[in-house]
Amino acid sequence: MILAAAPFQGTAADRLRHAVELRHQADAEEMRALAELAGEHSWTTTDEYDVVGGERAIRIGADGSRLVGEFLPLEVAATKGISVTAATWLIRDVINLEARHPTLWHAVRAGIVEPYKAFKIARLAAGYELTQEQALAVDEKLAGKVGRIGWARLLRLARGFVGQVAADKLAAAARKAREARFVRSAADQDQPTVTEVWARLDTADAQQLEATIRAIAKKLSDNGDTDELDIRRSRALGILATPGRAQAILAGDDDQRYLPRTKVYLHLTPDMLTGKSSIARSETLGPLTKSMLADLFGTHRITINPVLHADAEQSVDAYEIPDRIREAVVLRDVCEVFPYSSWTARRLDLDHTTPYVAGADSQTRSDNLGPLTRRVHRAKTVGRWRLKQPRAGTFWWKSPTGAEYRVSPTGTDDLHHWSPLERQATWQFDND
Repeated sequence: MILAAAPFQGTAADRLRHAVELRHQADAEEMRALAELAGEHSWTTTDEYDVVGGERAIRIGADGSRLVGEFLPLEVAATKGISVTAATWLIRDVINLEARHPTLWHAVRAGIVEPYKAFKIARLAAGYELTQEQALAVDEKLAGKVGRIGWARLLRLARGFVGQVAADKLAAAARKAREARFVRSAADQDQPTVTEVWARLDTADAQQLEATIRAIAKKLSDNGDTDELDIRRSRALGILATPGRAQAILAGDDDQRYLPRTKVYLHLTPDMLTGKSSIARSETLGPLTKSMLADLFGTHRITINPVLHADAEQSVDAYEIPDRIREAVVLRDVCEVFPYSSWTARRLDLDHTTPYVAGADSQTRSDNLGPLTRRVHRAKTVGRWRLKQPRAGTFWWKSPTGAEYRVSPTGTDDLHHWSPLERQATWQFDND
């Protein structure tokens, strides 16, 4: 249990100021701790591989920043309850500030500047691929202004100073921006019946896309669609996914034959099949009610694969994992089984919790498998992180520093504050 400090007494304004000061102190202490942790896990350029621990050095920061062990982000991720990717970015920003922006780093450690703000300038310099010398020059030009002018103004000054110390990097960044064009989409976590789309396009392509969306939205209105313009525009972009239908609408008709097909996995419970519950779960969209299913699938040609979970465990003697067992594990675990991870299981490799030994029977079975990303898999394989799976779908992790976590279908439990009795009782329950 974490003990809370006694409430600060004073007016609402006093308490607000006190809360802000406490947050700044906590942020500064966290940054110092992360820098020290990175220092404890730092490597030199002559260190290529830890023969004993099986760990490699990686450079996650920009020029001039320290090398760190590849498994450091795992420790930070589990401690903070964030993803390994987010932990990697956090460590990157901290070591970049420390090595390349001493003025900003001092302001962060003193609680003058919030870390997320300082990180923006560190990322700006790294994004332009400034050398350590160039980054130090920008940092020096900002001295005397940090914490004394508005942050948006400081950020504009920083961009201007980048142009002064590295004009060639601006042109290179423009070329790189065109090379980084993309289109991405993700279902809204709170409202899975809608999906957001992000894109970086050539300006000419974006203008043509805008013109086509505008034209289809107008045709929809002409055909009797009474929704607001923004809704019709979003529908128009979706229609463009089926060029034949888009062409038909622009020509004055709407041909439903062009609607695309897709496949959806729905996890069903016996209660839903018998009518006691109206909730199903999609692997990518989360929990869905019957009415949401109607909104999602009522007007689309979709193949729905119902998934019913059985208690029987399947096994084979070979190292290779048959499709039927892989499918059972993916449907059971849904996400990577590392603490707090959100990586979708269907995209990951399956790991033998107890390492495979040639000749032994029934090792490749669903209660000895779990989806892991490559870095987590390596950390487990070399023994830095230890893993047990006492029952199918429940995983007990132990970090190199001795921190313990329990990952189950209900989520991650950080066992740091659990008593020995609570741990023992839960372990016995999981082994029953």
